[in-house]
Amino acid sequence: MEEITPTTLPRQWILQDNEKPWTVNAERTWHYHKRAKHVRDCRERFAWLALEAKIGRVDRIKVAAVPLAKDRRGIQDVAACLPAVKAAVDGLVDAGVLVDDDPEHLLSLTFYGTQVTGTGGLRLVVTEVL
Repeated sequence: MEEITPTTLPRQWILQDNEKPWTVNAERTWHYHKRAKHVRDCRERFAWLALEAKIGRVDRIKVAAVPLAKDRRGIQDVAACLPAVKAAVDGLVDAGVLVDDDPEHLLSLTFYGTQVTGTGGLRLVVTEVL
């Protein structure tokens, strides 16, 4: 049996943004300039969060996305924040964490239901795949 040491365990980072993620339904009503601004801003925020966490280059990862809500009113459907999560993952590429977010490098993307935390936002749990 292989001995488990800290060097054989996958590394994990939690990146949390306090901007409420937009939904698929909202995005469908926006002008493309508004959408582009939201995507750009989200990418930049998550790129900075990745740099601040000092993740560095990782060959392969899996990502868990958790939308956060102030209270129980207006809780999103599980994957409603897909456009915001896609922009956030693109921010990881922008920060140099991944070469690309293709299936070779991003092995899975899992959505979890909204957690009521007293503050809105989006949490990504990034786990290295060894």
